[in-house]
Amino acid sequence: MNFFSYFSRDELRQIHDATMTVLEKTGVVFAFEPAIALLKKAGCRIDGNRVFFTRKLVEEMVKAAPSQFTLYARNPQNNVVIGGDHIAFMPCYGAPFVHDLENGRRPGTLEDYKNFAKLAWMLPCIDITGGMMTEPNDIPVEQRNAERLYAAMVLSDKPFMGAGTGAEDAKQTIEMASMVFGGPDEMAQKPPLVSILTSLTPLGFDDKMCGGIMEYARAGMPQLISSLAMAGATSPVTMEGTLVVQNAEVLAGITLAQLVREGTPVVFAGSSSAAAMRFGTLSIGAPEMAVNTAATAQMGRFYNLPVRGGGALTDSKTVDTQAAYESMMSMMMATLSGINFVLHSAGILEGYITASYEKFIIDCEICGMVKRIKKGEEINAEKLALEAIDQVGPAGEYLTNMHTFKHFKTELHTPLMEERDNFASWTAKGSLTMEQRASSKYKELLEAYQVPEMDAETKKRLDTYMTHIRQSL
Repeated sequence: MNFFSYFSRDELRQIHDATMTVLEKTGVVFAFEPAIALLKKAGCRIDGNRVFFTRKLVEEMVKAAPSQFTLYARNPQNNVVIGGDHIAFMPCYGAPFVHDLENGRRPGTLEDYKNFAKLAWMLPCIDITGGMMTEPNDIPVEQRNAERLYAAMVLSDKPFMGAGTGAEDAKQTIEMASMVFGGPDEMAQKPPLVSILTSLTPLGFDDKMCGGIMEYARAGMPQLISSLAMAGATSPVTMEGTLVVQNAEVLAGITLAQLVREGTPVVFAGSSSAAAMRFGTLSIGAPEMAVNTAATAQMGRFYNLPVRGGGALTDSKTVDTQAAYESMMSMMMATLSGINFVLHSAGILEGYITASYEKFIIDCEICGMVKRIKKGEEINAEKLALEAIDQVGPAGEYLTNMHTFKHFKTELHTPLMEERDNFASWTAKGSLTMEQRASSKYKELLEAYQVPEMDAETKKRLDTYMTHIRQSL
């Protein structure tokens, strides 16, 4: 598949050179003494907590990271390749609120988190689960990471996302994962999880993100090194200038990860967009988000790294037309530009703040559509169908032709919620809107959910650990 692109190879080199100038001349703040000490040892100039990189170091460390890696699921059939021409979808992340048709917007709960974990496991378009799909506000903060990990590993057998909230949660993530996936060496060889660590734009990393990067890198766990700049607010108003700031932050984080453990799998991750200048807020449904997605994809390929961007992103507060067109715009650009890892692929509303049950289902429709588009086509005798064309001839029909029976299930995309019948049929079924059908669909899926099998001893280890966590709090 030929990917959509904005920039020529020479223009990408100009962006890289500008980025190196920022890293060498302006520097990046690391609010974490162990990170500063490691970077100083590697030859960086230090002024307080501000680190000035050398081009040679950054370029060497970027080359040390693999161009592709695999996440190994509890069920090997669900292993996921990250990189190359592959694309992986991960659902909503970081939403403190939940929305559904009956109850509207409310704080998320642990039960909501478990429901999203179940849906992510049941829906084939979602490749990776876990992480912070929603915030379980009904339990103590100190308990949340463990509960999320437990749900992700027990309620699903797909790869999952670990905590992106600092060194201590990273340690707990690795500890709990080792109860299921083996010791440190085994997990480093076959990582079951990936985490996201995000810069503090402009040009900084706080102590929690630095600690998380270093902890996961020590264990050889893959991580998304991510930047979220707001053009006109936390980065230059031009998308090119924003791309330079984003690039500098991501490369600085990747350099730190590689210095901790060379060869650590990383994803070049960008999710920068524009500030809504009239309101001073981040706009993730803006076309500038799609522009940045395509530019990020090109930069990732320039560095020969897996790349993250896009998602079913919207600024809309409810499941409406705005939510649909903004989400499709972002998902299509991610697919057509060659993004490998798409966070927020299902369920996000209100600029990352709300996770919606109905939108989760609708976005999975979009995921299925864009996966079909990305699958592409190939020219061969069977596909050209000359024999079938000759058999049917002029004024014939293909519905009953054997070529149709042989190929229609693999050639034609089947929607999750099919509504392609005539008006009379739709009316007879209650004239349901897409949101109403999505509401019925997620309830139907949760009703049909059956927990995937887990080895009894493994489950016992996790249960014992969780009993201790719950009692200690």
